[in-house]
Amino acid sequence: MLDKVRRRLRALLRRRAVEQELDEELRFHIEKEAERNVARGMSPDEALRVALARFGRFDNIKEECRDARGVRPVEEMWQDLRYGARKLRKSPGFTLVAVMTLALGIGANTAIFSVVNAVLLRPLPFDEPAQLVRVFGTNARRSSFSRPHSYPNFSDLRGQSETFETMAAYSSESAALSGDEAPEQISGVIASGDIFRVLRAKPLLGRLLGAEDEQPGRPRVVVISHGLWQRRFGADPGVVGRVIKLDGREREVVGVTPADFSFEFVTGATDYWVPINPADSLYQQRGAIFLEAIGRMKPGVTVEQASADMGVVASRLEQQYQESNAGIGVRLAAAQEELVGDVRPTLLLLLGAVGLVLLIACANVANLLLARSAGRHREIAVRRALGAWRGRIVRQLLTESLLLAIAGGVLGLLFALWGVKLLSAFVPENVPRFGETSIDLRVLGFTLAASLLTGLLFGIAPALQSSRFDLNEALKEGGRGGTDGRGRTRVRALLIVAEVALSLVLLISAGLLIKSFVKLRNTDPGFDPSSTLTASLSLAPVRYDTDEKIADFYRRLVERVRTLPGVLTVGAVNPLPLGDNDYAFAFAVIGQPPPPPGQRQSASARFVSPDYFKAQGVPVRAGRVFTEADKEGAPNVMVVNEAFARRHLAGLDPLGQRLRLGINSIEAEVVGVVGDIRGTRLSTAPEPEYYLPAAAINFNDLTLVVRTATDPASLAPALRQVVTEMDKDLPLYDVRTMESLVARSVARQRFSMTLVGVFAVLAMLLSAVGIFSVMSFLVAQRTHEIGIRMALGAQARDILSMVIRHGVGLTLVGVAVGLAASLALTRLMSGLLYEVSATDPFVYGGITALLAAVALLACYVPARRATKVDPLVALRYE
Repeated sequence: MLDKVRRRLRALLRRRAVEQELDEELRFHIEKEAERNVARGMSPDEALRVALARFGRFDNIKEECRDARGVRPVEEMWQDLRYGARKLRKSPGFTLVAVMTLALGIGANTAIFSVVNAVLLRPLPFDEPAQLVRVFGTNARRSSFSRPHSYPNFSDLRGQSETFETMAAYSSESAALSGDEAPEQISGVIASGDIFRVLRAKPLLGRLLGAEDEQPGRPRVVVISHGLWQRRFGADPGVVGRVIKLDGREREVVGVTPADFSFEFVTGATDYWVPINPADSLYQQRGAIFLEAIGRMKPGVTVEQASADMGVVASRLEQQYQESNAGIGVRLAAAQEELVGDVRPTLLLLLGAVGLVLLIACANVANLLLARSAGRHREIAVRRALGAWRGRIVRQLLTESLLLAIAGGVLGLLFALWGVKLLSAFVPENVPRFGETSIDLRVLGFTLAASLLTGLLFGIAPALQSSRFDLNEALKEGGRGGTDGRGRTRVRALLIVAEVALSLVLLISAGLLIKSFVKLRNTDPGFDPSSTLTASLSLAPVRYDTDEKIADFYRRLVERVRTLPGVLTVGAVNPLPLGDNDYAFAFAVIGQPPPPPGQRQSASARFVSPDYFKAQGVPVRAGRVFTEADKEGAPNVMVVNEAFARRHLAGLDPLGQRLRLGINSIEAEVVGVVGDIRGTRLSTAPEPEYYLPAAAINFNDLTLVVRTATDPASLAPALRQVVTEMDKDLPLYDVRTMESLVARSVARQRFSMTLVGVFAVLAMLLSAVGIFSVMSFLVAQRTHEIGIRMALGAQARDILSMVIRHGVGLTLVGVAVGLAASLALTRLMSGLLYEVSATDPFVYGGITALLAAVALLACYVPARRATKVDPLVALRYE
């Protein structure tokens, strides 16, 4: 009977061999496969049909495996691409998983790189931006302090420099734009006449500021931005020559800047530019430091040469003006480097984190390719047997990997477009130039390079392993070992170890950032931000030109706001804690030895109303705070914080001490001590501060602080209505809750923590999937062995232990490598941490336990499946 079946098979096979041009080698394998199918109970016709179906994929192998001599490289390349595309199309499940995994990694990298490109790499949008430098003052007693300039000092630096083509000074300000429409508080810059010459800007309409506008007695002019021109003036081309009111003062519009001109890189969004008026008394005081400076170096001059030049000028001014310039120097920094200095570590951290995610994705896809190649060993063996050299096999497999990577890159680019929009929704306000983020040619080049490099990275190991085997063993009937030997097992093990190690580095980094953020968010700011609304006003000097008018307006305003429903307390302050401004003034303690020449003491100052401390929730430690009686004409009094008392009044009773202040040279008596607050940012320790009654100084600019019994944000419309009724040309701006200000102060830390955390979780999931897939493949490969073990008496727990032990062993090796890498790499991010060590043992221990638990779960599921193997089925498994 068996001989009859074999004769029938050979007759059918001879006919098919002639019809399909099967060579002797391929015919031999089809015959053996057909005989095995008959042994499984198939009829001769069915057995041959199944065998032909299995080996039918080799129909075109002879054509593709011939000696490539005489075939042009381009034809060969297209041949590889077509064959690779066919193979991937025949495995849609594998292709989809691999492409999606790569798309996530490449897309995340492209999105973060687009931000890095816009913020760190793209040159400033000015002509020859490398020649632009920021010019800072320095203080010999405070090495890290960047000091502004006074106008007289700036004029001397500009006039005596030999290395600068030109230099300009500027300071940010805001003003109420009033007219036919509702009043609007807009942001502006007051600058020396050369500001646009330094930046080499051209006008869209009219002209820009010039050196002549800086001269005393010149008409009041203003240059407006393209955005303000469109928003407020409807893009009217006749706006040049029009007179507008800024803070009640009339100014003639002389020009409009182009749409692509931005001064945001130094001052934030800017709506207008006005020239400095040197005749103003503030600009004649050498001790009034409030101007920033930027300059354009002459062609060929380096930053080092310009720094040396400025150092000579600064030394000359120090000798000439001992009282104001003792210890004062100059520091130069490239404009772009200075702009991105604070945000650079955060962006580089994110780029590194997302790079690790891509490496983990590559390891996962490499494992998928290794598993897939196990089912292709007969195909590759026949290709080798038919004459394909190993290099051609490797090239073909790499071509398939590159096709996967390119497909992942195209899909990743779409993910990146979505990712950039997502990032813009919660990126901190103070990230410079983020608005310029886009997918430009450099980003496209990065995506292409990342895709190609990724394809090579995850494809090279599987390609080399798949092409390395014993041809005779691979062509044996039932041969399996050729493709699943120790080399391939070692590669899979190394990939799992790498995934676990990289995931651990990311998870520990995220853990450190999370713990740091929690500590920062729980830091006591020194005041109670809950149920508090803040709103700023700036009274026009033209209308409120006397101290009496200013004091009367704020007095009436506070009285009216106090009567609003839900209002508990109303105070006023300038500047607001955790805001963008800070005032520092010199002082001397009367009766104490004066400091050495050139080492004047200074501290931050705030000007407050009597109820400010109650409204803000600042505790009173000793003495009293201000009352309605502390106004202009009354004895000058002041309140200091605890840090001021500790540093400057150590060993003295602060109450009753008299200080001479650098504000109009007044003398004031300390009548109270209040608690410390975080004045500029939540992460900065409290600095010495003193408080003065706002009624005694009468600033035009004040911020209301309103404590409410209800939701503070709901009070904003009523507050606006009160201000409008009192002065229809006075805008209320920066209306926000104090809690939102606190949240804004930690926005950058929240941003980095969130993104690194998301990347870390993604990395952990990818690692878990990788461990699961490898262990599942291992169980499938060892089904025959497991069947023998169970047939010889092995219990389910023995099989479970065997499989889990293997997975846990790989995990522990990966954990050891990851811990060593984390100890080395997390030190680089110590500058981003707040009161948390880069080697925090609790974070390291907790994250390690979490990853180990996830890995154990990923091992347990395949191990549990192994215990369900039927020994009879397993013993027949091939």
